Amino acid sequence: MTKYVPEVSAELLIKANAKVSADREEYGSPDVAVSIVSAIADECEPEELIAISHRLRALAKLVKGGDGGNWTIRVLRKEYTLVSEALFRAAAVAALPEMKMVRDLAFDPQEILDIALRDADASGSA
Repeated sequence: MTKYVPEVSAELLIKANAKVSADREEYGSPDVAVSIVSAIADECEPEELIAISHRLRALAKLVKGGDGGNWTIRVLRKEYTLVSEALFRAAAVAALPEMKMVRDLAFDPQEILDIALRDADASGSA
């Protein structure tokens, strides 16, 4: 039976990503795990930290692979990618099958985009 990475708080996912981005800007290419832990360790259990890390990795893979392109804005000659909050909210709850290798974690692009669209419609923005 397939096991899935647990759903997480969208707010914590967004907060962790903001810290990863800020640390990358300040220090170059930091250890993502250190950034995540320093951002949200006091607000969640270790299992949720791991789930957030996995979901951020899968979201980055989705965006870099091009499937999140309709939900991103490229600025400053593609050096940065601004990701819609709707995509983060979808990444917090979309099915994410556990894999033997962390690098193989991946969202189903259609499912995550469907969730993002549904939630964007419900809140009136994307």
